[in-house]
Amino acid sequence: MACSAAMNIDSRIASTAAPATRSDFTACVDRCVRALIDGSLSAALAAQTQLRRWLGDDAARLADGSPIDYALFDDAILSVQERVAPAAGAQGLGQLLRAAR
Repeated sequence: MACSAAMNIDSRIASTAAPATRSDFTACVDRCVRALIDGSLSAALAAQTQLRRWLGDDAARLADGSPIDYALFDDAILSVQERVAPAAGAQGLGQLLRAAR
């Protein structure tokens, strides 16, 4: 997902209080991990802020009614390697694993 598209999703959710979809949530996790790998602290902080907002709100729900909770986060982070391709080699995989932690 392009950065501008990602920012549009975050803006739509924040400005209209529209419920996030499962793919919105997963994309936010992926953006955070990619930003941590690439060293883009501002992008990582923006994604972390959104994730904290969702996870800190006990009433937060996805558009399908599922709760936004740590089980959802765990599912997204455990499968991040499938969606975020690390740079070639062991160093890239190590960066991905550190960012996911």
